[in-house]
Amino acid sequence: MSWKNELGGQRPVLPPLGRLAMPLVAGAVVFGVVTAFAATLPVSSTTVGAGNGTVGSCNVSASVTYTTVYAPTLPGYKVATAPVATAASCAGLAYKLTLTGAGNASLGEATGTLNASGGSTPDFTASNIAAALVTGVSVVITG
Repeated sequence: MSWKNELGGQRPVLPPLGRLAMPLVAGAVVFGVVTAFAATLPVSSTTVGAGNGTVGSCNVSASVTYTTVYAPTLPGYKVATAPVATAASCAGLAYKLTLTGAGNASLGEATGTLNASGGSTPDFTASNIAAALVTGVSVVITG
């Protein structure tokens, strides 16, 4: 290493290999710090974050039906309720129920908490969803 540069100054001049090594060392240090930070993010079965975690299920399946009531203003039948039934081990968990129509478009949604037996009966009466338009029902249980 020379202590004189081309202009006669007294600062160290690194050889070509040294100029390449410095950015590589700096990159390795930054990568190590970022990796160490990411490793400290918490992960559990009830939260979403970076990392890996086992997510337990409260049940393998849930059943959803819907009841109808005549609505002279449509005219025709509209969805009244959409009872959700699953295992009691799902009690207290949140759910989101979606009625879908053509093209999987959402016609209406209801959210709530499953009761002690793992069920709920969301009411869609005020939504005035024509039963003839419903082509699918989906439910997501989270907790």
